[in-house]
Amino acid sequence: MRRLDLGCGKRKQAGSIGIDRRGGTAADVIADLDHFPYPFKDDVFTEVTAFHALEHLEDIVGVMEEIHRISAPGALVHVRSPHYSSPASFNDPTHRHFFGAFSFDYFTDESLYDFYTQKTFELVSRRICFSPQAQGRRFVPHRWIGVEWFANRFPWFYEKTLAFIVTASEIEIRLRVRKS
Repeated sequence: MRRLDLGCGKRKQAGSIGIDRRGGTAADVIADLDHFPYPFKDDVFTEVTAFHALEHLEDIVGVMEEIHRISAPGALVHVRSPHYSSPASFNDPTHRHFFGAFSFDYFTDESLYDFYTQKTFELVSRRICFSPQAQGRRFVPHRWIGVEWFANRFPWFYEKTLAFIVTASEIEIRLRVRKS
């Protein structure tokens, strides 16, 4: 199993090859993630993590196509990013994109927008998170009163009506690479 930690920063996932654009990080490979192709062969990785990395990059479609190219068929891709309702999403001046629970549906076979890319993934799971670490406190009433359960049971309704009233901290998306 070969794992890639895309945009690893100083907290590279154990057992992964880390890639980042900055030196002074835990990266094994220094490369600008906004320039393609990435310095890896096709079909190499069985798992790719992108934790708090994609929101910093310019061309999300291009990045997802590169992830698809360097991933083996059936590889798992795990994305974590600030939810668009989180203050952390807008406070960081290096964030270029804001994601919601359905942002990565555009890369699945179920998407109505198949003209963006032909590189497809299967949606394994999506989760709207209300984590104490991301909220900057230990006690998170959102979990206690069931908002997290509700948001994940009815994500469309949550994002349409409640997201800026009861803000989430992150989204977690898991995809499986599909190759013919």
